[in-house]
Amino acid sequence: MTRYRWLLLLVIVVGALIFSELTEQPVLTNADKVQRIADDLACPVCDGQSVAESDVPIAQAIRTEIARMVDEGQTDSAIRADLVSRFGESVDYTPQKSGLTGLVWTLPILIGAIAVVLLIVTFKKWQSKEKLKSTFFENKRAMTIMFVIGVPLIAWIAISQFTGSRGASDAATGDIRSSTRTLLIEAQAATDENKVLIYDEVLIIQPSNVEALAYRGWTFWRTGNFEAARKDLSAAIEIDPNYPDARVFRASQLFSDRDYVGAASDLVALDSLDAPPIIWDLVSASNLRERVASALASEGDLVEALQLLDSGIDRNAEDASLLAERGWLLANTFEISLIGAAIESLDEALIYDPQHPNALAYRALVRSVLLEDQEGSASDIRAFQELPDPPELLVQLLQSQGLLG
Repeated sequence: MTRYRWLLLLVIVVGALIFSELTEQPVLTNADKVQRIADDLACPVCDGQSVAESDVPIAQAIRTEIARMVDEGQTDSAIRADLVSRFGESVDYTPQKSGLTGLVWTLPILIGAIAVVLLIVTFKKWQSKEKLKSTFFENKRAMTIMFVIGVPLIAWIAISQFTGSRGASDAATGDIRSSTRTLLIEAQAATDENKVLIYDEVLIIQPSNVEALAYRGWTFWRTGNFEAARKDLSAAIEIDPNYPDARVFRASQLFSDRDYVGAASDLVALDSLDAPPIIWDLVSASNLRERVASALASEGDLVEALQLLDSGIDRNAEDASLLAERGWLLANTFEISLIGAAIESLDEALIYDPQHPNALAYRALVRSVLLEDQEGSASDIRAFQELPDPPELLVQLLQSQGLLG
């Protein structure tokens, strides 16, 4: 009876392994199902990224389509088949269980079936022979059982893990995402020269890595390699028009190149993106939008300048700096019909930030020069003088108009 107890134990263990391998956790929500399917589909235009990871337009469109089909109640296999028919079999990370690829699935099962038959025949022969030894590890026949059952089982699990269930980023040399992410983090603390070398390495691994392209381009720009910077930043936006960092970097580059219309276009595009707070802080701290708008207005493109400012105000209605710049540009037209709108913008800026230096200086000038409201202008000047560190350019502007001694 000992041999049967060991056989029963072995069957239980094997069954548990197979069950744990084949059983999947249930998807609790449609969002979970969309994520799972997107994880198992390759982005058609990216290297080493799944549809779930990539933010290029085509990947976003595929995610939207998956969500639609999931909401309609379509099965995973139907959704996968539909997308494969549109984009080709290369987008499917999971091998099909037919054709040549089907051998991955059928061979282990076939080997297992043969092993079971051989096992039955072996047991029948053993029944007519002497009793098995009592100790399991001394029993060669028991070891034979384990070998006959274990080899096909291990083969099945290994093949299904490394081929049948290949993940979105698996590669012969390791995980592309992990290696590139590690390098990009390393680049943050590197010198400019080493940054470029690290970004080069990332782009060898993953040529379509938009982050590496954008930041290598920005590093080139800061170090004076302007032509290479233009090329990298344009390539980054071509790969992913919705990558906020690339939009900010190229807007700054185009402003320096005196392409104010192009810079404004990038900033307006940025306003439609879900950029992280650090990006908006960068734009605000550099006053990039205000400088681009001022340059446009100085070249006679007032409408484009106001559209650029209004785009930013639509995103953040309480941006005092943009409201102040808008009021100042309107006032500088010296059009009587626009003076009211200019004062309205300046008043609104000071509601949100009563100590905004530009808003105080601009309103003081408008009140004094255009509205002849000397009392109101003097009030703004007093508030301006109380600022701890007023900008020198504004001080000079007020002095030139005789409003500051």
